[in-house]
Amino acid sequence: MKIIIAGAGAVGTHLAKLLSREKHDITVIDQNPERLSYLANNYDIMAKAFSPISIEGLRNANIADTDLFIGVTPQETDNLTACILAHKMGAKKTVARVNTYEYIDKKNQLLFKDMGIDSIILPEMIAAQEIASSVSRSWIRQWWEVEHSDLVMMGIKVRGNSRILNKPLKELCGPESPYHIVAIKRLGETIIPHGNDLILAYDLVFFMTTRKYIPYIREITGKEDLPDVKNVVIMGGSITSVFTSHLLPDYMKVKIIEKDEQRCRQLFEQINNKKVMIIHGDGRDMSLLTDENIPNAEAFVSLTSSSETNLLSCLAAKRMNIHKTVAMIDNANFVSMGESLDIGTLINKQNIAASYIYQMMLKADVSNVKSLVVANADVAEFNVKEGSKITRKPIKDLKLPQSSTLGGLVRNGQGYLINGNTIIQPGDRVVAFCIGNDLRNLSSFF
Repeated sequence: MKIIIAGAGAVGTHLAKLLSREKHDITVIDQNPERLSYLANNYDIMAKAFSPISIEGLRNANIADTDLFIGVTPQETDNLTACILAHKMGAKKTVARVNTYEYIDKKNQLLFKDMGIDSIILPEMIAAQEIASSVSRSWIRQWWEVEHSDLVMMGIKVRGNSRILNKPLKELCGPESPYHIVAIKRLGETIIPHGNDLILAYDLVFFMTTRKYIPYIREITGKEDLPDVKNVVIMGGSITSVFTSHLLPDYMKVKIIEKDEQRCRQLFEQINNKKVMIIHGDGRDMSLLTDENIPNAEAFVSLTSSSETNLLSCLAAKRMNIHKTVAMIDNANFVSMGESLDIGTLINKQNIAASYIYQMMLKADVSNVKSLVVANADVAEFNVKEGSKITRKPIKDLKLPQSSTLGGLVRNGQGYLINGNTIIQPGDRVVAFCIGNDLRNLSSFF
């Protein structure tokens, strides 16, 4: 595919790196020559320095032959304008990153489609949804659910009190078991396990199950004694913090700590919710945290613009015996550090944006993709078409990519776990777990 990415910031750079590995024809445009120089010197891409809303610049970048145009500059208006121009000048598909919540409302999708913008993405909202989901389930690191079904995937950090340690998976997960273990993250490596593999203490284990058995999995993983979250502290008054406060359940009380006084006033106007308290101060000030009774909170979420600050503040919260911590990591290089410090849930907006855009490039019908930053893996939901390769044989006979596994399917609204004898049918929705870059290889079966 010929792809043009407008914007060489964090999201654009991450996308360029990801897509260049798959040998696409990538052009990145930006007005900052230094950013472009880094990408051009280190990756197989073309870099062009001009404004993304320059008609002459787009023409020189061969916009008429472009399969996908992606606008991810920090300026929302530039992204929208560039996508409209790209569409009018021949680009087959366009995606715009926005900052306004109203624009992602489903009732407005047709309006943008008429303007030539095929997709709108607001990474901060998707990040907030992940944060709210994680905080609502204090004992779970990662959560995935298939819409309008009871099928779920959970990533859980198991410790020494778990009942499933040191047992071969073939004893834990038979064909009739209420859950499947689809992947294990251990010491920086994610594996697709087999029957003789064991679960060890401090593994991050990914379970596929149905809602009925969630309490059972909580019990066998030793998470029953962890408190449910009723009080949440958010450090940093970013737009992600605003979205998160709106999405958290009404029974939770929220405190947002922001050191900029003017931003505090803005937060008060934007949120205007009795369950949310805005505190002016530095979240790194231990005396402030003590005065505001922060140690009695069950969850701490750090969403400042600094990855280092977010990691360190979550580490401090851990030392105050706050069990559930969530850190925003905009610098992917800090992900392994966050894991080694046992921070908890790590959120990366670049991965969120990349997952959303990546699913548009797959030939299969994929309704959802989630990038699991801590596992170097993707979870995808495939819609099975008539005549697709995945329907021709039982799963065990299909020779699927070794770094992929199918965890469950939804058929007629009912969730089922998948085993080697399962035969996929047209109309099923299948949840797959793929390590590394194997999602494209697996998509050929659909």
